[in-house]
Amino acid sequence: MVISGVLFETIPGRAGAVAIRLAHIDGLEITGTDGDSKLAAVWRGKDGRELEQQAENLLKSETEILGIYPTFVGRE
Repeated sequence: MVISGVLFETIPGRAGAVAIRLAHIDGLEITGTDGDSKLAAVWRGKDGRELEQQAENLLKSETEILGIYPTFVGRE
């Protein structure tokens, strides 16, 4: 199992709305926000490729997410 710390950058003022939608994704736990445009999360998946694919899909489907930036990657 791969675990990654991730920073989501959203359109200003939309972090809360995005967090609500992201909360339904298995393996993704929102751990903090600046209350405006940034969300911190811990994301778990079977491997790095799975997390990368999920991130690409989110960027395509969630127009309020401007970027997804990993801060650390490790194994559980």
